[in-house]
Parts: sequence; structure tokens; C-alpha cells
Amino acid sequence: MFVFTNIHKKSDRAMKHLFPGSMIALMAAAALLLCAVPCKADVLFIHDVRMEDYYGGSQNAELLAGYTPQAMFIDRTARYTGIFLKTFWGKEKEVRETTHFLLDKDHIRELDYHKNKAVIYSFDKLSDINWIDRSITKKMDEDVAQKIKDRYRPLPPRLSVTIHPEKETIRGYVCTRVEADLHLETIDMKKNATSVTLVKHKLWVSTKVPGYDQYNAFQNKLAKRLGLDALRLGNLSILLGYWNGSLDPIRNSLKDIKGYPVKSITTVEGRFTEGTDTASPKIFSKQLKEESVELTKVSMEKMGKERFAVPSDFGLTIVE
Repeated sequence: MFVFTNIHKKSDRAMKHLFPGSMIALMAAAALLLCAVPCKADVLFIHDVRMEDYYGGSQNAELLAGYTPQAMFIDRTARYTGIFLKTFWGKEKEVRETTHFLLDKDHIRELDYHKNKAVIYSFDKLSDINWIDRSITKKMDEDVAQKIKDRYRPLPPRLSVTIHPEKETIRGYVCTRVEADLHLETIDMKKNATSVTLVKHKLWVSTKVPGYDQYNAFQNKLAKRLGLDALRLGNLSILLGYWNGSLDPIRNSLKDIKGYPVKSITTVEGRFTEGTDTASPKIFSKQLKEESVELTKVSMEKMGKERFAVPSDFGLTIVE
């Protein structure tokens, strides 16, 4: 049996407790795309997404990221084409996920099309670490939490960032290629086993993409409002979601990553080793996910209010 523990993903668990599954993906995409938010004009970025997931199979999606001076939306329409899910549903299924980041209203709003409701998360709540901790604690029995703590020992994560000097042209934009590798490891002291997750992130960024000049202003504004280090909302936000420590050791590298993400490729590999106390430990490995995101179009036309509207038949839920 292929098993991976996730005990070392403290920040990832916190996000999953705070938001529904669809919200997690959209938050990650939103943070990745923050580097092109205009301050004085509307802009719409359209991306093509392709993903192969070990559990969910194949997925093709269109990802829209739209911005006005005080708001941002992420709208993702995905088509699941994998054999397993097609067999389960009896056909290819299309799923839409939308999230609004509303600075003027001081909250994040997720549209749940499956349940026909809008879910609101206050910026104040997301900035309050005590509220986050309470949200996690409420969902986990104290005895269970202690057993997990006693059994699993997460090792410090290892992260490396490489910025390549050679330029590459993607979609007509001259880009800088960035590669980041993250190593996460947890020891199962009861079974004498280790679980390793390897995340590799390749990124092509360009300062020539329309809207890039407004990047720092909006990024810093949102980071300040959420009480976050602004660099955590940059191009490597997906990886930094797993990085619990200070950014100081890699801060200079992060500052040198300038530009809008024209293309990115993320792969996640899992490795499980059992019998680490024996002369012949058994090692199992599997690629869990590969996802590519590529910018296909940029529009500077003014967006209508319907982009940020809630369907009239939707209910409203405020997360306290």
C-alpha cells in the first residue's frame, strides 16, 4: 500500500481546515498571480492549465485572473477527463470555482456552485493566528493530536532556489527561468518508516507582461492587510505555503525573482521508506501530481460588475 503522512505540512493543514478544498487551489493560484495587479486600470489574465493527478486523473482548466483597483477575482473552470472519474461520474465533469478578494469590503468571498452559496472570510480572521489555531484545535480531539505528536517527527524542510541567467522566450515574452526544490520529510517512529514529499517548481517570469509595473504596490498592500511577509505572496507562494520558518535564508533569492509568471510547471513526488531500522529497507515512490499553467491572453478592457457579482439564488455564509 502506498502511504504518505502529511504531519509535516502544518501550514497546509491550517489552510485546509480554514477553507473548503476548492478554496485551497484558488488561494494558491491567487497568490501565484498577485504579481500583475493593476492599481489604476482593469486587467484580465487568461491561463491554460493542464494537470495529471495520481488520485484524480487528468484535468484541463481555464484560469481567469481579473483585477480592478480594489478587487481581484480568480475564476477556474476545470474539466476532469481522467478514466477513473469519467467512470465514476459516467461522463466528463466540469467544475467551476470562483473567489473574490475585495479590499474595499475587507474580505474574501468564495462562490460554492455545488451548494449554491457564497462563503465570506474576513481579512481580520485570516490575520489572526489565534483564530487559525482555534479552528484547527476544534477539529481535532486532544488525545488524537497528542498521539500524532508522539508518533510522528517532522524534520526541518529544505528549500533551494536557482535563478538561471539565460533568457528564454515564452509566448513572445523574454523570460527568466527559476527553479525551486522543496524537500519535506517526516519520521514515523512507531513503524520505523519515513515519508518524503519532493516538490519541484519551474517558473518562467517576465517583466514585459502588461500590468507587471503595478505588481509591488498591490502585493504589498494585500500582504500588509493580511499581516504577511509580502514575499510569501510572490511567485513561489505554492512552495512557501509549506515553509514554516523565516524567509531570511532565501530572502535575497526571492527578491531577485521579478516578473509575471508566464509559465509554471509543478511536480510533486512521494517517497515512502519502511524498515529504516533494517539492512534492507523498502522504498516506494510515485509521482503524485504534475501541473502546468501558461498565460495565453491579457486584456486591459474594463470589466463589468458581473465579474464580482453573487448569483441571485445563492445563500450567504459568514465564517466566524
